[in-house]
Order: sequence, then structure tokens, then C-alpha cells
Amino acid sequence: MTGRHRPRLARGLALAAALAIASGGAPRPAAAQEPLADYDPDSREWNGLYTFTRTAAGLGLEVRTVSSLEWGELDDGDILVLLYPLQRVDPSRLTAFVQAGGHVLIGDDFGQAGDALARLGLLRADVGTPQAPSYYRSRLYAPVARPLAADHPLAQGVDEVVTNHPAVLTEVRGATPVIGFGEAEGAIVVAGGHGTGRFVVVSDPSVFINRMLQFPGNLTLAVNTLRWLDRGGRADRVVLLRGDVPMFGEPRPFIDDAGMGAFGRSIAGVNRWLEQRNDWLLTPVAMRVIGGLLAIALALLAIAAMPPWRRLPLDGRWLRLLRPDRPADLPRIVAAHDHRRARNFLLPAAVLRDGVAAALARVTGTVDPLHQLPERELVERVSEARGAAAGQALARVHRRLRALPARQQAAAPWSRGRVSRRELHDLHADVGDLYRTLGVDPDPT
Repeated sequence: MTGRHRPRLARGLALAAALAIASGGAPRPAAAQEPLADYDPDSREWNGLYTFTRTAAGLGLEVRTVSSLEWGELDDGDILVLLYPLQRVDPSRLTAFVQAGGHVLIGDDFGQAGDALARLGLLRADVGTPQAPSYYRSRLYAPVARPLAADHPLAQGVDEVVTNHPAVLTEVRGATPVIGFGEAEGAIVVAGGHGTGRFVVVSDPSVFINRMLQFPGNLTLAVNTLRWLDRGGRADRVVLLRGDVPMFGEPRPFIDDAGMGAFGRSIAGVNRWLEQRNDWLLTPVAMRVIGGLLAIALALLAIAAMPPWRRLPLDGRWLRLLRPDRPADLPRIVAAHDHRRARNFLLPAAVLRDGVAAALARVTGTVDPLHQLPERELVERVSEARGAAAGQALARVHRRLRALPARQQAAAPWSRGRVSRRELHDLHADVGDLYRTLGVDPDPT
């Protein structure tokens, strides 16, 4: 315990005594509390973090307390929590971590995070006794802060936050003052972001100790902070650094999965899980097991993509529209394609479209008139070549033909297009009218 921090403990002990009296209990003798370290994550004493760590665990976050911090081991699934660091927090490393998509909570009043806070656009100052709207039980070392941005997620449900001789963030640039003593007096909680990462700065780390989390507003603030940094359940671990802990290495770039779908986030989660356990999991035997499982998974995916049963009959005669004016043609097409597993007539419709495209190409002298020419120009050319009736017949069917995919795409098992029996019947009738007005034979494509 440093000499610089001992007066703060005395003030904290006084506040703890006041809390104990208010709750009907009595504080333990100072001699019994002397060996305890500040911010001990396993301590249930007044200055421990047991309530905070249990709160994080209740939100589904694993809490890992580190005796040294390797920046390169952090990723976007970690929430870095720095509480009263006694070794200098390197500004460039902290901002690089946040810029890459990392998320950090800094709780520091008189520790060594000042330079890092300045890099984030925050000026921290010890103002002695802040000019607060009120003080807990009229004790000047326990000013009460209130929300400055009531609509911010960190302030939801927070009426007031009791502090214990806090520092004050007197200047805030590029971030949002969330809780404080007033716009002129300064903030104690600030939230912001850089790149794809987020940061929360609390200028009084004792807000998170056991005794202080007995205040409802303090506990709600702790929960809101973890949830906001958790980004809706996408983080899985809290990395807790407290006191005199060395920091070394460089933050590594990683991909933030904000724009990923559910499948992409699942793959990223598996990668993080493997990275976190590579010291014991990626042994030669484990690698062979994982390789075998991946091979089985790929085989199952291949079977699902290319099922062994025959989806369509191999007889391709139904693909030919020999005479559209013969009503017997459509029932034969439907019967050939109307199998039990998928009543989708997208492929026959695409074949009809290809036949029309070939006929229009012969009339207009254009290789692919349905896609190379605008609808109005194509209708005009057909009307000039074959008469107004042909142009009108084409106008009735043009948009439906343009909307159909290529024949290869229509035949693919993953195609999402759909044409019902009724839609195919109507399209077949309109295409027959078009062929008759064009005066050409259907292309046997």
C-alpha cells in the first residue's frame, strides 16, 4: 500500500463506517482490515470487488484478473478494466486497442492513467471538494453526482451516484459527459468511442468497491457500463487490471464483427475460443481430432449441397416449347417438372424466356435484346418490324421475362426465385400470343 493512497483509505473507511451504520451493522476494526488490498476481486470486505466481479459473472462475462498485461493477447471479445493503475498506461497502446475495436473501462482518480486520458480528450483534475448538488449525509468527501445525459445507455435508471473523494473530468472533447456534478463543475463518468471501439472513464474507481455498490445508483451504473461495453452479448471476458501491474507488448489488429451475420460471428467466436485455449488444446493429438471433425463437417455439408437423389428427370424433351399454340404443350411441361419435393416452375419459365430472347434477337438483329435494350426502345423496334399488336404483346410480358434468372441459376438447388404453376400458365399463354404476333417459330432452345 503506497503512502500516497493511505489517506484515501482512511476516507474510504469513514464512508464505509457510515454505510455500515446506515445498514444496521458495524464496521470491522481497522486492524482486521489492514492486511486487505484495495480492489481485491475476491474480497467481500468494504474495499473489495467481489460484488463487481459477481455482477459481471451474472451478465455472462468471465472475469480474469491479470498480474501483467500483454496487449497482444487482447481481442474484441475482451472488456479491459483498469482500476487505479499504478504503472503508466501508455496512451498510444490504449488508443490503438480501442481504435481496433477494443472496449475498455478506466476507473482512476489519482493513478497513472492521466496521459492516456489526455490522449482520449479528457483532462482529469483533483479539485479537492467538488461543488456538488448534495453530499451523502452532508459529508464533503462523499459528493453525490447526477446524470448529465439522461438518454445515454449508461444513465438509464440512475438517479444519483455516490462518490468518495473523486477526481473530476474538467474538460471533455470527443466524448459524452454522462454523470457529474453539473456542466460547469465537471463530470465523473464519460463515455465515447474511437474507431470501432468504446471506452468509459470513471474518475472515482471506488464507485465499484463492495460498500459503494450498496447504493442503487452505483450498482445500476456498473451494470449499464458492462452491458454497454458488452455490445449486446458479443463480449465474453472481463480482463481486470488493478494497482501495480506491468503492461507490455503491442495491441494486435483484429476484425470487429459489428457488420457480421450470425454465422460470421459464430466462426469468429470459434476462432477466439481456439486462441484462448491454444496452450493446451492445440497439441498434435488434439489437432488430429479437430482435423477429423472438420473433415466430417465438410463431408456433411457436401452431402447437403449435392444430395444423392435425383432432383429432376433427365429427359430434357420438356424443355422445348415446340408449338405454343398447342394447349397440350403446357400440361406436358408441368407434369415433367411438378415433382413432389418442390413445386417451383422457375426453370421452365427461364427456358420460355430464352426462347423469346432468341426470337426477339432474330427480329431486332440484337444479340440479347431483353437486356441490351430499354423496354420502350425494344417495344418500338418490334412494333416497327412486326406491327403494333406484336409490340403490345411484348409489353405485356417484358418485365416478367426480365425478372427471371439465367437458366443455370434457375436450375441451381440454392436458387431463391419462385414461379408458381399459375404464373407459368399465364406466362406461357402470353408468350404464345407474342410468338403469333411476331410470326416466327419458337426457338427450340
